[in-house]
Amino acid sequence: MKYFITLIWAILLVEMINFVLNSLSGGGPLNVVTPLFVAVIMVIALALLDVATTPPKQSQDTNEI
Repeated sequence: MKYFITLIWAILLVEMINFVLNSLSGGGPLNVVTPLFVAVIMVIALALLDVATTPPKQSQDTNEI
């Protein structure tokens, strides 16, 4: 669920950046597909980074000698 919400925010923020940069460059046709790919790639990279940096869970063994 957290990755789905992250994807929604990434799409929203990248589309806003796309709109602002498009407006600053003269306001040509707005490309909406490329920012979607960028947002998906960002979320995949964040998910991989999350998995790579999360420490493994240690089982607690109560039968220590």
